[in-house]
Amino acid sequence: MMTLKNILTQFSRIFVGILFIISGLIKLNDPVGFSYKLAEYFGEPVFNMPYFVPYSLAIALFIVILEVVLGIMLLLGYQSKLTVWLLLLLIVKFTFLTFYSAYFNVVKDCGCFGDALHLTPWESFTKDLVLLFFILILFVNIKLIKPLFSDKIQNLLVVISLFLCGIMAFWVLNHLPIIDFRPFKVGTNIQ
Repeated sequence: MMTLKNILTQFSRIFVGILFIISGLIKLNDPVGFSYKLAEYFGEPVFNMPYFVPYSLAIALFIVILEVVLGIMLLLGYQSKLTVWLLLLLIVKFTFLTFYSAYFNVVKDCGCFGDALHLTPWESFTKDLVLLFFILILFVNIKLIKPLFSDKIQNLLVVISLFLCGIMAFWVLNHLPIIDFRPFKVGTNIQ
């Protein structure tokens, strides 16, 4: 019989894992667009770190692939301590950025879901607080996160997910996004 704590932990695991995968894939679909958002954060009016601007695309690719792979790792129950710690570090960083953006009204859209879903800074901050709550549940109940498969299969699935993310990144950097959510996509009536 599953306890309430176990049910809440497994729900959190599925909710956070799926949300990280969806968010990461949407941004991986257009990493250049996400890199513009990062460049905006690195710019003078926000954090004034212009030395990071030339590396915005590389940082964007790293973050979005990390999001997707961490979501998959969480769903698989792979390396649960490492996975939950990395998720916690990411969400604390994201929560700080979205709060800063909302409070000081400096970045109008965090880019959390690329061009697919635009959130106001306060909506983004609220989303991150909700995710932080569920990740803290995972953190406190980390021993309840059990692997779904043997280590060999899990290792293979994580490597495959990294490989597929790399292929997708290569494809969209050399072509248009697979699903174009951009405001001026082909076929849009600009008038």
